[in-house]
Amino acid sequence: MKKVIAILLLAALLTAATTVFAGWEEDANIGNVKYTIEKYFEKPVLDGKLDEYGYTKLPVAPGDISYAWDDGVDGGEDAAKNLSFDAYVSYDADNLYFLVRSDATYYFNEYDDGDGNAWQASGVQISAARQNDEGGDRLEYGIWRLSSDGSLGSVIWAQHPDANTEYEPVGGSNYTVVLDGGNLWYEGVIPFSAFTDKNSVAEGDVIAFNVVIVQSKGASGDEGYIHTQIASGCTGNGKTAENLARLTLGGTMEGPPPPPPVVEETPAPEPAAPEEAAPAPAPAPAPAPTTGNAGILALSMTMLIAALGIVIARRKIAVK
Repeated sequence: MKKVIAILLLAALLTAATTVFAGWEEDANIGNVKYTIEKYFEKPVLDGKLDEYGYTKLPVAPGDISYAWDDGVDGGEDAAKNLSFDAYVSYDADNLYFLVRSDATYYFNEYDDGDGNAWQASGVQISAARQNDEGGDRLEYGIWRLSSDGSLGSVIWAQHPDANTEYEPVGGSNYTVVLDGGNLWYEGVIPFSAFTDKNSVAEGDVIAFNVVIVQSKGASGDEGYIHTQIASGCTGNGKTAENLARLTLGGTMEGPPPPPPVVEETPAPEPAAPEEAAPAPAPAPAPAPTTGNAGILALSMTMLIAALGIVIARRKIAVK
């Protein structure tokens, strides 16, 4: 009897400790967080950068977000609720792609690859399941970047029990984490066969999906966790696949606008060479005297000579 009482007392103490030292606030839209995503126009490159025609940005509303934090972390609740982040998702027939940007103000992670306690340090936890899955039926894993040397780490917390294939995250192959200034970028690809009983999907299908963004103040001595979660179902209120967000697979996203048509311009005509001025006409020669004029001239000369002769003759008479 004493042993039973001791066990019950221990259980009560553990429950009280959990209540005191863990904070949780569920999303207002719990169980009803839904988005439509698009098939990429250009396949994303797993480099921790946003490809403009590779992703659909999830329009996450305030009521879509839940929070969990360790009360032992000073300011943990505020850090969880004021985190700046964006989430992007796309797909093709065989794979789901995700990209998450998170503010890196509280960035600390020194967990080795494969360490199951990494949920307490900076990183992301990904959960994926079929549309109608419930309870713990899901794929759940985490990826992170060590704050000391930038090496990558990951861990599988749960394989989906009905999946066609098991999933293994491999840094630099099917996921990466990049620190860029004040932001952390988490990017990865998951085959649909790793969390469904199908190898491929089609437009109109629905899947379940969830992201938990983890912050850590570990560098300052606060080792507890700070969780900001899209929808619910992974942290805070237990593993419940029915509370994950539902993603409807839409059509292919629009690509870049077509380039404007090329208009061939007609070249401007070459300017005409200036015309050379025509040479001035040579002066016309003086007209030769006509026959009539010559006769008049000869008659005038004859009369002049005759008159001179008369004058000369008179002078001779006067001298005599």
